[in-house]
Amino acid sequence: MSASSGNASAFAPPAGYDALRKAAAWADLGPRTVVFASGPDAVKFVDGFATAAVSKLEPGAGTEGFFADAKGWVLALATIFRTDDGVWIDASADLPTPLHGHLDRYHIRERLELVDASSEHAFLLVAGPAANDVLAPIVDAALPARLFDHATIQLAGIDATIARVDWLGEGGFLLRVAVADRDRLAAALRAAGMPEAGADALEAVRIEEGRPAPADIVEKTLPQEIGRDSRAISFTKGCYLGQETVARIDALGHVNRRLVAVAAAGPIERGAVVTCGGEPIGTVTSTCLSPRAGGGLGLVLAVTKKIAAGAAIEVAGAPAHVMQLPVAG
Repeated sequence: MSASSGNASAFAPPAGYDALRKAAAWADLGPRTVVFASGPDAVKFVDGFATAAVSKLEPGAGTEGFFADAKGWVLALATIFRTDDGVWIDASADLPTPLHGHLDRYHIRERLELVDASSEHAFLLVAGPAANDVLAPIVDAALPARLFDHATIQLAGIDATIARVDWLGEGGFLLRVAVADRDRLAAALRAAGMPEAGADALEAVRIEEGRPAPADIVEKTLPQEIGRDSRAISFTKGCYLGQETVARIDALGHVNRRLVAVAAAGPIERGAVVTCGGEPIGTVTSTCLSPRAGGGLGLVLAVTKKIAAGAAIEVAGAPAHVMQLPVAG
């Protein structure tokens, strides 16, 4: 299958893609990492490990944040939700370092309970510009208005937690329910007239939006290299694990690598080497056939001075170019 750059109609978009981009669709996110921290010291404790200012969150609010090791290398990009009795941490399931184990390693005398509840919950995502309009009539409360705000609701008689997210562009909601309620929730969304988006559609939109998966955060990646500073890093909060490295990079004013999207006329293979002038500058970590790019699209942690110079690049020897990603504000 091939496509010419800029011609999004050169191949059929995956099932549910158009709904995600133009209306609304739902998708099953599969297993996810779920860590609950509760107790008097829970918020302060988690704040000591996240790049975001968790202690400044009010109950019902949330933020993105990185969890890093002592050297400042990223372990996980997570969404941290402030609850009445602590925090709920959400992240991808396939983390190279389990988040619960990482935090529990440092839990000594703090008055809190850390629970890995990953196996107890199912997650469905409703996304698209019309997501708000489709969901509002079938829930029993107002939908969260601000990014990462969350609340407890009932949807078709099902107890759920809903959070506003922009993982696939503006207009998205994450629904968390007990595993036993997953099928009932899916049926309710179908009954509301929403189509289901398949895995290929989810992956295409994720990559087009530049949201990294664990595969894109390779070993020894710095938080600033992911390009989500304004929403995931606080440069004024108190101490946290890895802060010294993050602060040093901020003082330098730049990083040597940056997560970018590279587009080509034909399919791009994961693991393909990106070169500039014959010199390797990165390796593709996620890939899709992108209707927006009109061909293959991949994410790569690339040497920034080559990208900034605007020089021609190649992916696995084929001509390619850098595609502008939405700004993660």
